[in-house]
Amino acid sequence: MTILLDTNIIMDVLQERLPFVDDALKILELGREKKITCFFTANAAADIFYIYSKARGRKAANDALSFVLNTLDVVQIGKEDCLKALALPNEDFEDSLVEVCAKKIGADYVVSRDDEFIATATEVKVVKPDELFTIIQ
Repeated sequence: MTILLDTNIIMDVLQERLPFVDDALKILELGREKKITCFFTANAAADIFYIYSKARGRKAANDALSFVLNTLDVVQIGKEDCLKALALPNEDFEDSLVEVCAKKIGADYVVSRDDEFIATATEVKVVKPDELFTIIQ
């Protein structure tokens, strides 16, 4: 099974957001155990670094992003991906880009906690972490 993680799931781990951190860590562990293949988008790397550096400084952001890059696979984003994302009806460009990237890699699911994204996604199935665990079992 191949999944693409929305930025909020990754930030749950890095910022130890309660009560979400445990489910997010469990997903990363499934990836490390090769039970699923986990990706995130290249643009999320910049977002993660920016958010984390504002909260904890550059060194901590370097360490956090290194952890993510060594744990997850990265979906590269090009001009065509951006154009496809712009053509989607979703008002949130980042969510549209995640959809395009998920489709590009043949992801079975996008995992997110963003209710609006879950409700408006058109290109791929977006599920919450607990739904993913039910599907895997």
